[in-house]
Amino acid sequence: MVERLAFRLAHWLKSEVPDHPYSEARLQFGFHLFLNTVFTLLVATILGLLFGNYRETMQVLFAFGLLRSISGGYHFQSATVCIVVSAGVAALLPFIDLTNFYINLLNIANMVLTIIFSPSRIEEQTRIPTKYFPALKIGSTVLVASNFLFQSQLLAITWFIQVLSLIRLPRKGGETG
Repeated sequence: MVERLAFRLAHWLKSEVPDHPYSEARLQFGFHLFLNTVFTLLVATILGLLFGNYRETMQVLFAFGLLRSISGGYHFQSATVCIVVSAGVAALLPFIDLTNFYINLLNIANMVLTIIFSPSRIEEQTRIPTKYFPALKIGSTVLVASNFLFQSQLLAITWFIQVLSLIRLPRKGGETG
């Protein structure tokens, strides 16, 4: 759905403004990112309002996106799946109740996984040169470690879901996926 809409918008824009400096493929990519973000926010907003946890749902999306922007992570093949899963998880995570013990356990797990796997799968997603990837690892680790100060169960579980998306397991033949 999102892919087709992005393609149509890019094709329409390029036909209306043929001298536009961006290629149709680049326009399609930009529309895809924009539409994915807008639809995720829209669906999450609706779910947050329906479940009565709009504020917490938006906090989950913000925290997830903040960590993801510097740590990378797995990308679904379909934008529609990404929208549904992201919005659904963001609206459901506020219902999880954790004790301080589990918040700290998740904080430790988040730090360890971030140190081991961050940044992950961002080579094709960013213009940041690889020489700065160690700084992204440090930034990701400091960000998740900040929850030792906040002791937020929402941050602990949100960042745990995000750091799980960093893991790249070896596949048959030695490649990582």
